[in-house]
Formats: sequence, structure tokens, C-alpha cells
Amino acid sequence: MVFGTISFLFGIVLLQQFSALPDIQWYWAAFLIFLFPAFPTYSRYIFLLFLGFFWALVRAQLVLDVALPIDLQGRDIYLTGVISSIPQKDQYKTRFEFDIETASLVSPLTNGQDKDTVHLIPHPDVSRLGKVRLSWYHRRSKEKQTINTDFELKAGQRWGFWSRLKQPHGFMNPAGWDYEGWLYQKKIRATGYVRINHKKQQTAKLIHQQAANYPVLVSRQELYDKLKTAIANTEYGGILLALAMGERSDISQLQWQVFRATGTSHLVAISGLHIGLLAGFVFYLVRRIWPYCGSAALRLASPRAAAIIALLVAACYAALSGFAIPAQRALIMLTIVMLSVFRLRKVQSMHVLSWALLAVLVLDPISVLSAGFWLSFAAVSIIVLVAFARLNHLQNHFSWIRLQWRISLILVPLLLLLFQQASLVSPLSNLIAIPVISFVVVPVVLLASIIAFVLQDISALLFSAADTVLHLLWLILSYLAAFPWSHWLAVKPDLVPLLLASVGVVLIASPKGWPVKYWGLFLLLPLIWPKESILNHGEAEITLLDVGQGLASVIKTKHHTLVFDTGAKFSEHFDAGAAVVLPFLQSRRIQQLDMLILSHKDNDHRGGYGSIKREIKIRSVLSSHQESGSQPCFAGQDWIWDGVYFEILNPVAAVKKPKQIKRNDASCVLSIRAGKDAMLMSADIEANAERELVQLNKGKLKSKYLIVPHHGSNTSSSAAFLDAVQPEYAFIPVGYRNPYRMPHAPVLQRYGQRSIKILKTSSSGAITVKLGQKNNTLEPVEYRKKVHRYWNSDH
Repeated sequence: MVFGTISFLFGIVLLQQFSALPDIQWYWAAFLIFLFPAFPTYSRYIFLLFLGFFWALVRAQLVLDVALPIDLQGRDIYLTGVISSIPQKDQYKTRFEFDIETASLVSPLTNGQDKDTVHLIPHPDVSRLGKVRLSWYHRRSKEKQTINTDFELKAGQRWGFWSRLKQPHGFMNPAGWDYEGWLYQKKIRATGYVRINHKKQQTAKLIHQQAANYPVLVSRQELYDKLKTAIANTEYGGILLALAMGERSDISQLQWQVFRATGTSHLVAISGLHIGLLAGFVFYLVRRIWPYCGSAALRLASPRAAAIIALLVAACYAALSGFAIPAQRALIMLTIVMLSVFRLRKVQSMHVLSWALLAVLVLDPISVLSAGFWLSFAAVSIIVLVAFARLNHLQNHFSWIRLQWRISLILVPLLLLLFQQASLVSPLSNLIAIPVISFVVVPVVLLASIIAFVLQDISALLFSAADTVLHLLWLILSYLAAFPWSHWLAVKPDLVPLLLASVGVVLIASPKGWPVKYWGLFLLLPLIWPKESILNHGEAEITLLDVGQGLASVIKTKHHTLVFDTGAKFSEHFDAGAAVVLPFLQSRRIQQLDMLILSHKDNDHRGGYGSIKREIKIRSVLSSHQESGSQPCFAGQDWIWDGVYFEILNPVAAVKKPKQIKRNDASCVLSIRAGKDAMLMSADIEANAERELVQLNKGKLKSKYLIVPHHGSNTSSSAAFLDAVQPEYAFIPVGYRNPYRMPHAPVLQRYGQRSIKILKTSSSGAITVKLGQKNNTLEPVEYRKKVHRYWNSDH
């Protein structure tokens, strides 16, 4: 059973490595295999592997077959449906998932008729999308839309409104989050926003306050509202809310940083541990009370009654989390155990785990793309093997310490693969945090949640008590997270070092006296000291990161690192600095920046600066505007790092005072030269600044690579400027289907007339080039193409 399930899992994982789904011939191959009457023992596992591959292929095809037609992107579509997630609010928008019931387009018959009359025709291709992710913007947009303050969006409401949709698309960067993969896991095949006004009329309409066929969702929203009131005065309300019902959107970035550094992120979810503890407590309580229940006790034995009630309570708790993968796994395992209790039979731990794994894979093979899937099953497997194996029973009070140490050690390779970091203080932090949260905070939070509907004041007092305990725990976790060696940052490991390290940590964590136990230390060496790309003297590596409609780039020489712009800040909880730039730097073990340049004041160029300066040491900052701790950038500044020449070409302070220069034209422009290669980073300069650069620095402008000025705006990339630069490649930092419709067609035409190769971050992802290499004939590396998987967008 165990090895068969693992074979089935490997087949599913194999499909996820494909850049495109295999052809229909795989279906015929599967059919031929099913014709064999019997299978030898050794080939049975190969069959199960192929069966897993085939099952994942079928499910993937079913998901990807549902797609928003390209010609409907950006068009007005009238949707009716139900808000199917608890809406998440920030200062700019409310974001939620929406189950589409009907979708309609404006009929051509509308043309030429009364402007107030709109004829709609159903569109089945949009209706088939099922679930989409929408944003409802609070502030005025370019279309002067405003939110109606007479209502509040809630899960379970049925709405009708106009929207504009697009196919799933996200940033693609080394060490970055695969947003498209996350949407694919959730079966979301389109994203978009709500249009409040259509033809200058308020058209959003609340149809039903509570949809009748979404009882669990409505209950979650009601509980969420009650708990938000009860935790209003707590310091760690976001964490309490996560423990109560799995909603983690209110946890701050600073709190997440502490959780990641201490390896305790798993504690702020409705995890299998919490579900198991609750079920165990209910089972014990019911078994003690049931004999006093009169005739009911005669009809049903106490263990059986306790098993049924404990399972029902656990299922309700799992429903509060929206049945996340750890909750699914725990509930399936608990179901198997409770059924065995009901039938008065014993089951082996590994068989229970295998059945749970198989059930999750059959229900949703796409779940293997989730980090929670791997961490959940890996942690439980370690507990089963270490804590309950015949070789190592939990026999004394040191067993808990040994168990925590082994779990933390064995999970290190997996954590480095998934997140490129692992906590080194995790054994100690979990040793303290798990008992406090699982045995103190969670029971109090559950009790407070249960009585929140009837005793609001008592519920608030209980939450306050839990908050006090969290405050004391947080002092310890913050102290551990502050250590310089609290967590290990690493590049994403290759397959061979990862496999060797996995075997190594298992050997090290094996019981005392196990053969070749300490040989595992040698197997860790390839993971600890991975082979890295080393730049030579006179070489530079430049990565233009994909931050949407903005600019962020990292320039590295042999011993120095420079960041040019930091992307945009989108909300209090999300900015390009934290989401893109920092993970990229950390994955390359860059712990200090020699220089950071903020080209100008626009949010899409400096919005991520705050997150970067909080997390990494910066020796100097240059900026064209007043920025805390920065020095002004101006033409004539130059320096040499490791044989690579850097020079600021703009703004020209001697020609005009900075206050007299248009903000875009005051952008810092950086020239980088390494050997015969050069790159010009032009930020957001427009035609006036380009004209001055050509007049004053014509001989310095020629560059093989050019970051296109102002994202391809028609106000930039003048003919004279392009003739002076003479680039072979032009990189355009631009967002997919951005509202400014950049790059503009006349600009693309000017580049095309000069046979300049154009790459856009919206379609290429991060773009990496190397300057100064001898006989450098390599093409720029487009990250989207390099790591493309079948669920990723091709545009």
C-alpha cells in the first residue's frame, strides 16, 4: 500500500515538470496498459506511476480546457453570481472570489437604439469559467468609478455587475512566487475587476444578501464578522483570526517575517495538529459522559458514539478553514481512525497516512503544486516514522525535544527547495511555540469563537487572554528571529544535491547506533556549498526583474551589488520590494547592497524601497529626489567596481535646476560598461531629456542593451535618441494589459524600423544578460521561457 501510493504520487509529480501537456497519444498508451491481464510485482509500481501520470493529465486538461477567450479580455461582461470567499480589504480595493452563474455581453442590437437601453446576450464560454478572482476598487480610477458606501461586500452574497476580465497572468522571477500556478491550483481561470458605472449608470446590484446554496460560506462570514468585533482591541488579532478560522489576510508582513525566521508559520493555520487535538479532546469527553446518557448508551457503545461525535466536530472545524490541504489530510486520517474505532479494529499508522495521501491525490492531483501539501505530509510522515516506529518509542520527557529536532532537520532540504530558506532556530522555537499555541491559545480561541454569537463580552475577554499569551510568546519568537543566524538563505538546490541531502538528514536523524549514521554529514556538503555562477573581473550580470508596470533591476559584479529602482507598492501588505526584489537577492545570498538608485519619485519605481531597507543593509542611496538617507544623483558621477565602469548621465544639474525639470526628465540615467558591452538604464526620461543626452553625451550613449525609456510611452524613444544609442536589444519593463496600453504602437514601430530586438517583461518575465564576457554571443535569458510549465501563460 505504502509503495504503491508513493508510485502514484511520483506519476502525478512527473506531469508537473512538463512545459506543455502531452498529446492525446498518452491516453491511448494508458488504454493499452489496461489491456494487460496481470502485472508482475515489480511492474505493478510502474503501472501505478503511469496511472498517477494519466490521472493528473486528465484533471489538468479539464481545468485548462476552461479558458477566457482572448477576444473577450478587457471587454465589458455582465456577471451574476455569488461571492465565494471572505472579501479581503485594503486601502485601495476589496478582493474576492466570485462563482459565476450567468455571463452576458452587450448585444449588437443595442447600437443605434436608446442609450439607456442595453440588450444582453448570454455567453456560455464565460459562464463555464466557474470561479474568477475580482477586485472592487474603492478609490476613483481613470473611469471615475467609486464604491457605493451603502453596502458592504460579504461572502455568500449574490450580485450582478459589469466586469472586465483577463486570463491568469503574474510576475515571473527567480525565487519569486508563481501566481499563475497558485490560481491554477485554485481552479481560477480568469481575474479582473468590477465596473461600478456602465454607460454612466450605477449598475452593480445586490440580488440576495445570503445565497441559499452556500450555508458553510455564509456561516464562515457570520463568524468572521463576530470575531472581528471581538478581537478589535487585540494586538495579535490577525493571528487569533487565523487560528480560529484559517483567515490569514490580517497578519502583518512583520509578523510573517518572524514566523518564517523561526519556522513557526505552520502554527497560524488550522493544521492537522489542531484538528487532531480537538478531536481527541471531544472523543475523551464524550466517552466519559456517554455512559450516563440512559437508553442511548445501551443502543450505542461509548467508543462508537465518541468516534462519531469527534469526527463531526473535527469536520466542522476543518470547514472553517475552507478545507485547506492540511485540514483535508487530517480529516481523512481521522475518518479512517474513527471508522476503525467504530468497527473495533486496529489500523497501522503508515496505512492510515497512505490512505489519506491517496485520497487527497485522487480528489485533487493538482494539490501537489502546493507547499502545504508537501510540508503537511512530510511532517506527519516523520512523526509516524520517528515517534511511533518500533525502533524509537517515545519513552521519556526528552522524546518531545528529540522529535522536534528530527522534524526540523529532515524538513530542511524540502524547505530549501520550496522557499530557498530554512529556519535554524526552528527546533527551539517550535519546542516553545507548539505547546503554547496548541494547548493554551487554540483551546481558548475555540471557546471564544463558540460563544461569540451569544456572549460577545465574554468572548472578547477570552480573546484578550489569548492575546496576552501570544504577546509573551512573541517576545521570545522575536528574540530568536533577531539572531543573524536565525535562518539559512540558499539558492534553489538542483535535483542531485537535494536527493543526497535528503538521504543525509534521514541518516543523521536515525536512532543511535544506526549504521553509517554520521556519513549523512558528507551528503549535506553539496547542499551547503552549492555550485554557483561566479563572475570574473570585468564582468557584470544584470537582471531586469518582472514587477509589472514598474522598474526594478539588479546589477552584480564580482564583489559588488547595485539595485536600480524597486518596483511599485500596491498596498500595505504587498509591494514589489518584498515580493520580488528581496527574494531574488536572498536566493543569491546577497546580504548587503553597495548602492541603491531610485531613479525618480514615481511609485512604480520607488514603492518597494521601504521593504528592502528594512531587511537588508544598504551602504549608499542615490536619488533624483529627496529621500531619507539618500544623496542626489547627477550627470558626471562615475565609479569602477571589479573592472566594470558605471556612470550617471542624467539629470544634468548644470543645465537646469532640478526643480525646473519635469519629474520624469529628472530621472537618474545609468550607463554600465564591461569590456565591449554596455547597457543604458534610462528610467522614465522623455523626449526633452533624451534630446539633452544626445547633445551632451552622444559618444557615451551607444549600448548593446537598452531599457526602454518610460515603459514604451509615445513621449519617449525619440528617433534621434535611438540613433545615438544603437541598441541590439531593447527591454521594456511593462505590465500585462496595463491601463496605459504601453508600449505604444508608434514606439514599437520606431524600434522595428531599426531591427532592434524587443523583449517585454510581461511576456518574458525577468530578463538576464551578462556584460564583458569574451566572445559573448549568448542571447538574453528570459525566465518565463526557462521555467515555463503547462499552466503558465504564453503571453
